[in-house]
Amino acid sequence: MRIPGRTGASRRPRRWASLVGAAALMTSLAACSSGPEGIVINLYGGASQTGFDQIIAQCNEQAAGRYTIVGNLLPSDADGQRDQLVRRLAAQDAGMDILGMDVTWTAEFAEAGWIRELNPQQVAAANQDILQPPIDTAVWKGRQYGIPKHTNVQLLWYRKDLVPTPPKTFDEMMQMAQQLKDQGKPYEIGFTAAQYEGYVVNINNLVKGYGGRIVNDDSTAPAVDDKTMQALTLLHKLATSGLTSPSLSNAQEPEVFADLQNGRSAFSLNWPYVLASMKEANPALVPDLGYAPFPSVKPGEPPTTTLGGMNFAISSYSRHPDEAFDAVMCMRSPEHQLQHAINAGEPPTNRTVYDQPEMKDAYPMSEVMLTELQSAVTRPISPVYQNISTVLSTTLSPPAAIDPQTSTDELRSSIQDAIEGKGILP
Repeated sequence: MRIPGRTGASRRPRRWASLVGAAALMTSLAACSSGPEGIVINLYGGASQTGFDQIIAQCNEQAAGRYTIVGNLLPSDADGQRDQLVRRLAAQDAGMDILGMDVTWTAEFAEAGWIRELNPQQVAAANQDILQPPIDTAVWKGRQYGIPKHTNVQLLWYRKDLVPTPPKTFDEMMQMAQQLKDQGKPYEIGFTAAQYEGYVVNINNLVKGYGGRIVNDDSTAPAVDDKTMQALTLLHKLATSGLTSPSLSNAQEPEVFADLQNGRSAFSLNWPYVLASMKEANPALVPDLGYAPFPSVKPGEPPTTTLGGMNFAISSYSRHPDEAFDAVMCMRSPEHQLQHAINAGEPPTNRTVYDQPEMKDAYPMSEVMLTELQSAVTRPISPVYQNISTVLSTTLSPPAAIDPQTSTDELRSSIQDAIEGKGILP
């Protein structure tokens, strides 16, 4: 540290003495430190989830000194997490071993060379008893880079005291909501449509529901077509129906949950956490809280839901990739997936966990979840997914302003620009 009023020459002896003293102090502190010894496996992403410190401790005990997993904190929001990981990976930071990645990041990180491809033996171990859709999120160009940690799908939550039989399609849901509104009863349909990733999930649900897709197989061009226009027609119909929250264009998951909690919604499209959260937020409502599969866009068709969740990956710059892989396999073992599902509300990727009595007790809707998970769809798999996501949420916001034909054409052009990296801030 520069001392005010002193020149560099006059402070050299004092500075040298200070450095020697500081080095001696650091050596002394290191000798007395109770920190981990031997191989340290640094985990970034997922470490702060409820109860995950217990899983890390259990895996460290199981490792018996071979390595020690250390959980490190990242920002709480997905964009902040990605930004920090990207900066450090771009600098080839060897201080990160295991990365907890959103399921949409695989292509970007793999294409950049930041994460390791799994060898055949690792692929076999990583995929044993794992549902296929979560595996699909861990693959890029036919090669697997991720190890599915937990997954997620949306359900239809509804008020059983208002709706004895849940709707099977969006049109049926809107008809029921209109009947409730005409009767002066709670009627709203909770739907996330703010300009953020949750809105992109719902857009993808509708596009895939009509059999469409947003980009082509190799993610080199948009695949926006008449099926996209059908999806946007339904989205505009819902947004202008008078059956959603007046603040629809600002609604994220917490707002959608609050509308259900406070008795304004009769229907709510949201994730499985709703039941556990409602038990704390409004226990009186729980007996009347029903769950059903996500609505279909066509009568007689199965529902289409978009995967959420997280994958673990091994950094290309890790000095201990073998130990890191073993640590991952411990942290997402069937036993720990069950433990994490109960403690943190993160649904398992391992299909056998859904058969466990503890899972059925904590998730009475687990059979509905499992059915959806077995046919769930991914968001566009692309190295420039962040750009595509930004285009989707901005071009189609607010949903009430959508013009199906014009918005479809604009979306096609904007996605092409996003793929080419023109004028988009990731």
